[in-house]
Amino acid sequence: MARAVGVQVPPSTFLIRIERNMFETLLSKTLFILAISLGFCFLGALGVVNYFRRAYEKGASYVIAETNEQGQLDLKVSPDLIVKIFWPALILNIITFIVLMFYQNVAPLNFFLMSLLTFTDGITIGIVLLCIDENIGIKVTALTAIATLLTSLIGMYSGIDFSFLGKFLFFALLGLIIISIIRIFVSIKGFHRKVIASIGILIFIGYLLYDFNNLDKAKNIAKLNNWNTALDFSVNIYLDIINLFMQILDLLSD
Repeated sequence: MARAVGVQVPPSTFLIRIERNMFETLLSKTLFILAISLGFCFLGALGVVNYFRRAYEKGASYVIAETNEQGQLDLKVSPDLIVKIFWPALILNIITFIVLMFYQNVAPLNFFLMSLLTFTDGITIGIVLLCIDENIGIKVTALTAIATLLTSLIGMYSGIDFSFLGKFLFFALLGLIIISIIRIFVSIKGFHRKVIASIGILIFIGYLLYDFNNLDKAKNIAKLNNWNTALDFSVNIYLDIINLFMQILDLLSD
């Protein structure tokens, strides 16, 4: 009896089949890039926090710990060391973002830049958490995830056209940026800071509704079903999520 001989599929053909089957739609492509981006950001933040936790456990002189109101250890890192890590990471992050804007449609460079951008985002976020209280990160992440899920469902499946938010959100964001610049030079604390953070939360919830709504409109347009368009949408939604996270962190921190 003759034995059936399997046909060997070239690796390139195999990858193409996977791409077509798993990422057939613009939505699946966008969510895949978004998930990878958030994963890199999470790894960057987690890496920073875990590094200093291990340093504290080993008795490093540049990190101490206090006990917060919940009885958890709150790491305090030497300000000089924080500055040496934060500013290079932030500068690299800004440069990467600018370069990505110019090469957003040049693959695979655009995906490398997106990975570098999100990882350096994570490093800066990890440092910010250490400066406040790294234990609050889980709560802020949960609230951000819930808000993102709800806005995605409303933006994509409510049937409401959120395009009217575009101009309002642009000017609101411009105002928030101006206030953020002022805060560099003028200390704003207490109630006023929480009001600003609350407004920021509303702005980025609005942007999530707006961007998910635009993604829903584009998902059935054949000519837009490509990886470059998916990257464009994922960058916008990623920035919405990260900025929402930072505003919630600002609201909940002391």
